Amino acid sequence: MRHDRTFTVMVTGSAGFIGGALTAHLRGVGRPVIGLDRVAEPAADSIRCDLTTLTEDAFLERPPSAIVHLAAVSKEPGSPWRDYFANNAEATRRLCRAAERAGVQNIIFTSSMMAFAAGPWRRAENDFLDADTAYGCSKLQAEEILRAWQSAEPGRRLRIVRPGVVFGPGDQGNMRRLIHGLSRRRFAYIGRKDTVKSCIYLKDMLRLLVHLIDDDGPHDTYHAVYPQPTTIRDHVDAINQAWGWNRHPPTVPYRLALAAATPFGLIDPAGTRFGVHPRRIQKLYRDTNISSERLADIGFVAQYSLPEAFADWRRECGGGLPQ
Repeated sequence: MRHDRTFTVMVTGSAGFIGGALTAHLRGVGRPVIGLDRVAEPAADSIRCDLTTLTEDAFLERPPSAIVHLAAVSKEPGSPWRDYFANNAEATRRLCRAAERAGVQNIIFTSSMMAFAAGPWRRAENDFLDADTAYGCSKLQAEEILRAWQSAEPGRRLRIVRPGVVFGPGDQGNMRRLIHGLSRRRFAYIGRKDTVKSCIYLKDMLRLLVHLIDDDGPHDTYHAVYPQPTTIRDHVDAINQAWGWNRHPPTVPYRLALAAATPFGLIDPAGTRFGVHPRRIQKLYRDTNISSERLADIGFVAQYSLPEAFADWRRECGGGLPQ
């Protein structure tokens, strides 16, 4: 493959959920792409590299025209506090130094809606940022590191995307757990059914990232979610419709569920051994509600509604459950 910097896109986290789908999409449309991940990929145009040890001259041999920075430690709970800052903030600092040395002028960064504290409010792109978790704080630090990189030299271009919950084929996260929980009748609403969980389907997320690689839009920060708030009840209804079920989960009082989960958090603070954890209970109860009005300014409209997204996901699974 010819690695021409005029066209080549580097994707960090290329072996991950979103990164793997993005690199496959770019390769499928014939766009030169370099995948970069700490996990080895079978593709010849991939580099095995841990961003926490990235050197300043790492991109000199094959400088890309743009970098889509997806690599992150994101599962929460799942890692010690220090790991979030090392892999999300410090790794981004190293990436910026390597990009500067190689003359890269264009970076697209996936931050997170967790740059805002969860709670009963709807947050826009220009609202004040008040992250209250290690993951959210580390992503917020990474945003500031990238803004400093952009402002250091005229002509540099930065796009920050704060997605909600991204779900779809290959997902190993909360949406997949929700589908499997409903299939086994082992899911319950925590405290209420109207908890807002902003989200976006994987295929629409990919379309947005590809758009932002080349766009000249009026903003540097965009929220990637459905335009209307989606609740956990909406998710359950859409899954029922897609899989042809008629599940009606019970509602468990929040304090009771939190008390029941507390021992699991003490035994397994990282939440890797059990499905139940106090932090997961909190996430099922607290709103994460961000708006996406700025997407209209660049003409972006989601291709899939929430029911259509789950229906498409089921088709991608051959009619069965996500693996």
